[in-house]
Amino acid sequence: MPLAMLLLYVTTLTSPTPSIEGVKIVTRQITAGFSDTRTEYLAPDRLRNEWQSQMRDGSGPPMATIIMRGERDRVFMLDLAAHEYITYETDPRGSNAAMKRPMVDSGGTLKITIANTDTGERKEFFGHTARHIITRETRVAGPGACSKSSVSETDGWYIDSSVMPEWHQQKKNSYGVVVAAEVSAGSNDKCFNKVDKIEVHRSGVETGFPVKVTTTLTNEVTQPDGGTRTLSSTWGSEVMELKEGPLELTLFDVPRDFRRVDSLRNWTAKPPRQQTTWEWVKEKVQEMLK
Repeated sequence: MPLAMLLLYVTTLTSPTPSIEGVKIVTRQITAGFSDTRTEYLAPDRLRNEWQSQMRDGSGPPMATIIMRGERDRVFMLDLAAHEYITYETDPRGSNAAMKRPMVDSGGTLKITIANTDTGERKEFFGHTARHIITRETRVAGPGACSKSSVSETDGWYIDSSVMPEWHQQKKNSYGVVVAAEVSAGSNDKCFNKVDKIEVHRSGVETGFPVKVTTTLTNEVTQPDGGTRTLSSTWGSEVMELKEGPLELTLFDVPRDFRRVDSLRNWTAKPPRQQTTWEWVKEKVQEMLK
């Protein structure tokens, strides 16, 4: 064997590419006039999320988010086309600590009731058995609340969440009543920087990791003349690829040729907080209906 080939062979044996156990997920999401394909790489203490949105008038820039989990998570948001990035730390809830504004209690309460029903149907997805579960969620905004009342129904297929890193799994025994101090409030003058208290009532079966879901949301919107009208929106999400195994650690590094900036020219919306892809899209749709 020639010396060069021998050295290459020895280097390959002694210097493998550093990796970490994890899972790769490619998800496609669609709602009216908007589609989004995301590739997520999830590991025990880190996450990389890549996406490029498709709108009616064209496509957005390729973007990525890297999150290094810890007591205070470090977030890097990358513009893959401009080779620029911003970085910040989050508080324990996943909010941008540097951009956090003082919040005050609205004095209102949002009551959320979530009921999950297993239909008994089963189907195979990526070598895992998925359960067919229907979820009905009712939100009732009390007097003074800034949130909006709504009803949604989700038709979904779910596999066991153990395929995900522990931090990304559904919490066990999370049913009953949960009272939280904050919920996203509206942006109008009356609700500026205000938050509602929320009560969450859960019942039925636990779900798991969603591999295919369709959600229909219905709510009442107040018209300028004081009247109301009912809006309904349907969107869907489907996992196109799910691969378990080693992930290269370089996926979670900011490339050396990327330049740190104060803001990304191609990204005008607020950075997404740490959440699943589906939660992020659902939140955006609900914001549009407020």
